[in-house]
Amino acid sequence: MAPQRGGAMKLSGAQQVLLLLWRGRSLRERAVLAALAALLLVLAGYGLLWQPAATNSARLQQELPQMRTDLAHMQAMAAELAASRSRTATVVPVGAGLQAALQQSLQDQGLSAQKLSIRADGRIMLEWHDAPFSSMADWLDQARQKWRVRVVEGHVERTLHPGDVNARLVLRGGD
Repeated sequence: MAPQRGGAMKLSGAQQVLLLLWRGRSLRERAVLAALAALLLVLAGYGLLWQPAATNSARLQQELPQMRTDLAHMQAMAAELAASRSRTATVVPVGAGLQAALQQSLQDQGLSAQKLSIRADGRIMLEWHDAPFSSMADWLDQARQKWRVRVVEGHVERTLHPGDVNARLVLRGGD
């Protein structure tokens, strides 16, 4: 509705029809219609806002004790898991011991690195030519889990054979 000159508002066709219907009612009918509209607004507010919130609040209050019990149980299990990890902590080899362990692991997986050496900074250098990427990735994941090694430098390039790669990796162990 845009104001017209003289302060009057321009009404659409539907609004004009409603205004005519409203003006055609007596003062008593207008009061009844306004009361019904207010009652309808209150009922809609109750049905759409208040009642769903009250229902959900009651349901959550009933579920809260079980949720607290579940939380306490999960915290106890987490503490037990942490304690069992500390009891079963393995000694992670370093240097030449880590190199030998990685070499044996590669052989166990049927992989062979063209180069497996220790750098002056204690990191392990690995080099593969035409190695299956999926096998190499699986081996790296197992080495990460077992000896806590991480790839700190890496260069991987695809070869002409699908699924095979040439790779140069530098691993840091014991972290």
